Amino acid sequence: MKQVFIETDANVNQKIMLNEKEAHHLFDVLRTSDKETIRVVTNTSQVFLARVQQKPYIYLFDKMTVEQKAQHITLCCSLIKQDKFEWMLQKACELGVTRIVPFESRYSVVQLDEKKQQKKLERWSSIILASCKQCNRNDLVELTPIQKIETLKDFQSECNLVAYEKEDDPSKHLAAYLEKDPESITICIGPEGGFDEKEIEKLKNDHFSSCSLGKNILRAETAACYILSCIEYQTHCGKEN
Repeated sequence: MKQVFIETDANVNQKIMLNEKEAHHLFDVLRTSDKETIRVVTNTSQVFLARVQQKPYIYLFDKMTVEQKAQHITLCCSLIKQDKFEWMLQKACELGVTRIVPFESRYSVVQLDEKKQQKKLERWSSIILASCKQCNRNDLVELTPIQKIETLKDFQSECNLVAYEKEDDPSKHLAAYLEKDPESITICIGPEGGFDEKEIEKLKNDHFSSCSLGKNILRAETAACYILSCIEYQTHCGKEN
């Protein structure tokens, strides 16, 4: 089913005017007919069923009862090569991330000036929106401005972790932290070259715990998928075992 996000709250039997970009995609690109039913997600994660009217309007004729996401997941991901980063954004949205916090790290291959940062954020927001539509999410993933290591503490949760390839303590595997079933979790992933030891110390001083993702060294984009898949399993299957 086709899906759109709107930036306001809404009610049943309400006529909504889509913004120019959403209207163009729904009416001109997808060529949606007035016989099709579409899903509409509001800024408060309410979900409605609607049909198109004359561009750019849609009409909400029913409201869906949907299960709200129980766990808040923040993924702090260092800047990596463009194609890899954009692929990671897509998969993170599909795998249930709540918030994505891009940040600059010492060994980041990509370094962006202020002007380029804004352009990248606009592109990334478009990718996130498209991914959330594609997988029929009931919420839109939040994307923050690009951060520094020093500001990641501003995005902490109940459980705060940093994936570190040199962490070899078996008791500090990601699974050990997930077994505690935290209601919210923030986890940091480094760039292609890994974290600098001083960055790890900084994060630990800011109350992030280092964790292992297993014996294999994972690419940054692979690590994101691994982490989110583990969280999904623990949330929906781990409690039953």
